[in-house]
Amino acid sequence: MKRTSRIAALIAAVYMVLGAAWILFSDKALQSTITDLALMTQLQTYKGWFYVAVNALLLYWLIREALKRFERQDQRDPLTNLYRHHQFITYLKELMHVAASRNEKVLLLHLDIDNFKSLNQELGYRGADSFLRALADKFRTFYQADTLLARLGTDQFVVARTIGTQQGSWEQQALALNRCFSQTAAAHNLKVSCCIGVALGPDDGDNARALLLASSASLASAREEGPDSIRLFNRALSEAEEKRQILVADLRQAIEERTLSLVYQPQFNAVSGQITGCEVLLRWCHPMLGWVPPEQFVGLAEQHNLISALSALVVSQTAAELDSKGLLGNQLPRVSVNISALEFNNPALMDTLQQELNGVPQLLPFLQLEITETAALTDLNASVLQLSRLKQKGLRFAIDDFGTGYTSLMMLKELPIDEVKIDRAFIRDLLKQPRTIAIVEAITAMARGFGINVVAEGVETREQLECLTACGCQEVQGYLLAMPMAIDELASFLDKQKDAQDKAQA
Repeated sequence: MKRTSRIAALIAAVYMVLGAAWILFSDKALQSTITDLALMTQLQTYKGWFYVAVNALLLYWLIREALKRFERQDQRDPLTNLYRHHQFITYLKELMHVAASRNEKVLLLHLDIDNFKSLNQELGYRGADSFLRALADKFRTFYQADTLLARLGTDQFVVARTIGTQQGSWEQQALALNRCFSQTAAAHNLKVSCCIGVALGPDDGDNARALLLASSASLASAREEGPDSIRLFNRALSEAEEKRQILVADLRQAIEERTLSLVYQPQFNAVSGQITGCEVLLRWCHPMLGWVPPEQFVGLAEQHNLISALSALVVSQTAAELDSKGLLGNQLPRVSVNISALEFNNPALMDTLQQELNGVPQLLPFLQLEITETAALTDLNASVLQLSRLKQKGLRFAIDDFGTGYTSLMMLKELPIDEVKIDRAFIRDLLKQPRTIAIVEAITAMARGFGINVVAEGVETREQLECLTACGCQEVQGYLLAMPMAIDELASFLDKQKDAQDKAQA
């Protein structure tokens, strides 16, 4: 900006000096050569108009050059000098029109660099920019002038060209693009891959924007398949993606309007039958689709940065509902809330959750956070540090779905946890496979040795309950004892349980 200002000031100063010199010397020239006053006045007028005309031409030239430069900058990406989105769409329209007149197809290849964020961190911004420039140069060298090249995002490039039988199939074209990318990466000593989405016009889109949307959908499908994948557009996938995006928007709205609901499933002492706590479960009744499974909408929340908002809703609503009924610490000594693996393994998200918990001090003394065994096993050492840090702040933790991992028993020794919940798969097979009983007995014995509470979830029959009690399991949870219930039902259920206990003691 300073350099531009200096250049502009210099040009203005030169123009001012030249203008002043023109006025001064042209006036002196007229005065020294013309004696007729009327003629001199007329010539002064002509001289003024000439000066205005020269200025107008000069101003026209300067403005035209500036606008042409602005237009070039708007059309081209400044880093790679490839077309930007708007200009690419304009030229793609023309390409599709020409292809239609020749009865040819338009091939659109949409490339995305895998894990570019990590690459950026590894190389730094200058190194990453150097790689992107080299990649654009490689594309320009490989493709002919009749091929459209554009950079649509930080790490996304598109290639568009007409395709006939003599140019090979779309697979060959996509593989050739992939080779260009790989050669550029190898030249920079980088181990990086890319995904490519493919669309063919007019089959997958009869206009430029529709074809670009189709390539974006196929690219999304390729990314889901994994690094270095190539996928051709599939209309069924596109329709599924559109429905998914609508569901994401509806979920975001449901979170904002707090239209999701909570249910509570009580947990019991296996021997006495006394209520020891409850697990909070989130439910979503979609206005058009009905009940959406939690694993579906929680997965969407994780993929679209909504998981913190979802957890905040659960925490605040749990505290408000249980506090309004006077159940906290009175009839419910423990309240378990699930958190996702994504949240647990992200310190920033856990700090955000901690801030939400600080806002509900009435819930905090009774709260227990449940994480899945898979989440804890992602990085066991990091999990130990994370749990230790959070337990210092007063939080309690339980491992859900315990027993499914290969190092489950090692976790009992390493992780500073308060409770394990035996996976329901073991409970289901408890009476069918004798070895399952041995596993459950081993878990309960080891957990008891470490002072860790054991809860068996998914108890559905009286025989399962009796077997679990014999195995030494301390607490149980399942449909046999109580279904998940809304807050009003929970309050009524707890009152009945309390009355029954009071009568039994009397």
